[in-house]
Amino acid sequence: MKNVKYSAASFVLLSATISHAQEYIGASVGQSDIDISGFDDGTSIAVIGGYKFIENFALEASYINLGDSEDNQPPVWTIEVDGINFSAVGIIPVNEQIDLFAKVGLFVWDASLNEAGYGEIGIDEGSDISLGFGAAVNLTEQFGLLIEYQKFELDEVDVSNISIAARLYF
Repeated sequence: MKNVKYSAASFVLLSATISHAQEYIGASVGQSDIDISGFDDGTSIAVIGGYKFIENFALEASYINLGDSEDNQPPVWTIEVDGINFSAVGIIPVNEQIDLFAKVGLFVWDASLNEAGYGEIGIDEGSDISLGFGAAVNLTEQFGLLIEYQKFELDEVDVSNISIAARLYF
């Protein structure tokens, strides 16, 4: 009888988990700010894929191009940063349509430094922590809009990014 109770409880927990399991893909556009004096903001783009295991937890992978940041003083220097971000996402549903979320991840990045007239004069790569938070408005069961702030560490330099995204749920 004890095994039947444990089996029934396991089935209920598994059913609850499966009912919230959901795959999603999305894309975002935003503005990035590199923490180096004199450089302007860049336009970021990202492609995102994730899996929501339960109502409060998802894993996500994304390709993020943080755009080009220029110093706008001769000679013009340009910093370009892109990479793959792997994140664990904690989700707090406010109601059936609105979710708040926070994420922590690993950003595997490449950066290049270019000078006008000379091309690429330096490159760097690494993997560092990323942090983020935001809100999602689920307009239908299959479509949502998000606003998100993320901060990426690139060795000794921080890059912050604010973006808006569209997401499709399966």
